Amino acid sequence: MKKMLALSIILSLLMSMGVYVNEEQRAQAATIPFAHPGILHTQADFDRMTQMVNAGTQPYLDGYNQLVNSAYSSSNWTPRATATIIRGGDGDNVSLLYIDVARAYQNALLWKITGNTANGDTARNILNAWSSTLTTISGNADRYLAAGLFGYQLANVSEIMRGYSGFNVTQMQDMLLNVFYKPLNERFLIGNEFGGDHNDAHIQNYRANWDLCNMAATVAIGIFTDRLDIYNIGIEYFKHGAGNGSIYNAIPFLHPGGLAQWEESGRDQAHTQMGIGLMASTAEMAWNQGDDLYGWANNRFMRAAEYVAKYNNGDDNVPYATYERGTGTNGAVQTETVISSESRNEPRPVWEMIYNHYANRKGLSVPNIAARAQLLRPEGGPNSGTSHASTYDQPGFGTLLYTRPSGSGGTATLPGGNIPDGTYRLIVRHTGKALDAAGTANGSSVQQWTPNGGTNQQWTVTHLGGGQYSVKDVRSGKFLDIASASLDHGAKFQLWSSNGGDNQKFAFLPVGSGYHRLTPVHSNKSADVDGISTADGALIQQWRYVLGNNQQWRLEPISVNVRLQSYNNSNRYVRHSNYRGRIDANVSPVQDSQFKMVAGLTDSSGVSFESINFPGRFLRIRSNGEVWLDSNDSTTTFKNEATFRRVAGLADPQKSSYQMWTDSTKYLRHSNYLLYAQSGSGSTFNGDATFTEVAP
Repeated sequence: MKKMLALSIILSLLMSMGVYVNEEQRAQAATIPFAHPGILHTQADFDRMTQMVNAGTQPYLDGYNQLVNSAYSSSNWTPRATATIIRGGDGDNVSLLYIDVARAYQNALLWKITGNTANGDTARNILNAWSSTLTTISGNADRYLAAGLFGYQLANVSEIMRGYSGFNVTQMQDMLLNVFYKPLNERFLIGNEFGGDHNDAHIQNYRANWDLCNMAATVAIGIFTDRLDIYNIGIEYFKHGAGNGSIYNAIPFLHPGGLAQWEESGRDQAHTQMGIGLMASTAEMAWNQGDDLYGWANNRFMRAAEYVAKYNNGDDNVPYATYERGTGTNGAVQTETVISSESRNEPRPVWEMIYNHYANRKGLSVPNIAARAQLLRPEGGPNSGTSHASTYDQPGFGTLLYTRPSGSGGTATLPGGNIPDGTYRLIVRHTGKALDAAGTANGSSVQQWTPNGGTNQQWTVTHLGGGQYSVKDVRSGKFLDIASASLDHGAKFQLWSSNGGDNQKFAFLPVGSGYHRLTPVHSNKSADVDGISTADGALIQQWRYVLGNNQQWRLEPISVNVRLQSYNNSNRYVRHSNYRGRIDANVSPVQDSQFKMVAGLTDSSGVSFESINFPGRFLRIRSNGEVWLDSNDSTTTFKNEATFRRVAGLADPQKSSYQMWTDSTKYLRHSNYLLYAQSGSGSTFNGDATFTEVAP
């Protein structure tokens, strides 16, 4: 990706006005990877559309005619911007916003394709009117839907108009950050100073589409405002988020035949298709920035889209597994036992984007998606004949916007996994006992047992790609496996020879404080200590995640090769240089920044960091607090000074911080790029003392 200078300019302006800019923002200014335009459309996309429309090529021309004939494409429009938008409850006026957003988008598209400045001026005027007027989005809980759906669409049309004469980019960026993102999108997904996540409800209360629209807004706003930190929140939530919109929770069950069940399938097909469209939109934005979320978790989204398309095309031969979720504030269980036919075959213009990615970019067979796209081709846009907000959930016109030649390919890559390969001990939170293989034969049970250092309590974790892992018992060489590939509650964890099945693939989903859900990818149910038992020998089963400590696991490294990425200088890594510990970018040779994270020299529950290219030398805290790469002299003093407690990150509990073994008030941190062990507090110290463990 071309490195962009926009944030550097913005930060310089902020500093000139006396606004504080922290070290992390400075680092990001030099390394922003965003391509512009790059939300739902790139310049190459617009060049293709223009060429094909001018040549009269189908189906582009039919798609273009849908756009031209839309009532919302007229350049004769006066914006209806207002200071407060209300969705849900008394005074609901959200139609003012979503109709203007649709008009701005369609005029922006016509300007990009035809060069007609009347359309461009109209789009600009609508955007400027709203960014200078809107201060509040209010209403009942539906305000989060408004902020998500129309936040991502506003960012998308603003991205198209970036650079247009008279468009106030800074004003729109400020409005999106302070009216949409911070008080609503971010608060809903992960919580912040505006309140708890998910509107203070149980984490599973809101259906997938609520998360997905706010996730789409987070990614889109991050791109438009050149905020890599915001973009990364959306991408991370897609992969590992706690709510129902993250990929494993939105797609809980894998079925035979390349199908996967959608979270809202037992509710109705309108919300199901809405969610499919929103997940596709987030994946498309990420793709345009070089991140392949379409392929994440072994094309899990493709399997879900095939499932939803198959059923909505009229095929009743789709499997369905009973789905449960927690509701309200206390997690009361709601159960859905059959797929819902409500709103079946409702036409939603979301399928061209999905079809053209998997079939034409990637060359994959997606027969059900292909049939669904063909049925709705050419896709139109919002329906001006109805006032119901659902017709504005998606911007539409996919036939024009996303039709691509076969074999068009692309350059996006799968993000890396979140757990470095290596050998670990897995410790369950509620007892501190270890995941233990009871035997060595196929079918041997897996249980919890007091840690004893045995190889039957050591597991080799290997990234298979797309955030999925195999977990192999060191003693037997056999793999962690769910008996009979069952989707049922209570199915037992066992050992089995490798067979490549989804029931032998796992995701490690962070739950905070350094713990993870160990999740079989075929069922999205967690490794669970049966009966919440505290006894040695209690069996491990799969069970719906209910936030239990008996479902949360800490990975204690036995031998893991890592690089330690600075939290607040994300292009810098811990390294040794002339044996002094520091953080640097572009480390050469790269082995200077690679370490073997091993069981602590003083205590196996801690960790020590051995140099890869200088075996026998470890990161060690000297008496003056400086960190050096020193040779192990096997003394008690050295072992203590080279052992750390690995704890949840001070700045981000999904990352790691490292306490001195002999002084828990002191943490490994960087200061002026050099490493020390020091005490401290505050956001700067916490960021300096937080690191991400990444694969070399």
